[in-house]
Amino acid sequence: MGPLLLLSLLACNSGGDSAAPGVDCSTDDVDQDGLDGCTEVAIGTDPDLADSDGDGLSDGAEVDCVSDPLDPTQQCYACGWAHDDPGNLVSTGPAEGDVIADLALWDQCGEETSLWDFAREYHILFLTAEW
Repeated sequence: MGPLLLLSLLACNSGGDSAAPGVDCSTDDVDQDGLDGCTEVAIGTDPDLADSDGDGLSDGAEVDCVSDPLDPTQQCYACGWAHDDPGNLVSTGPAEGDVIADLALWDQCGEETSLWDFAREYHILFLTAEW
């Protein structure tokens, strides 16, 4: 057993609330959602239920696309955009350096996206208008 795997097992099964009783981090994915039991316990999802929030996407799929596996109203964007709204943004105005209002945008997959889901990154917006 390598040192990294041993460290992972110790961190997961060290007692307290950090691990589910009887969960082996190296092998257990009881619900076959792509997340081991210890990861599920750590993020708050149900290790015995592939879709903890009941929205039709497995917990593993939601973690992969940066969607909240505990929020049934949040779905993965079709183009794979992450939901990265920090939750504390407030629009301050239209001037340079201000925080822009949260706009609804449509991406190349035809899906409505939230501008604030692209927070903390640099992006170039290509906008067009037609009259």
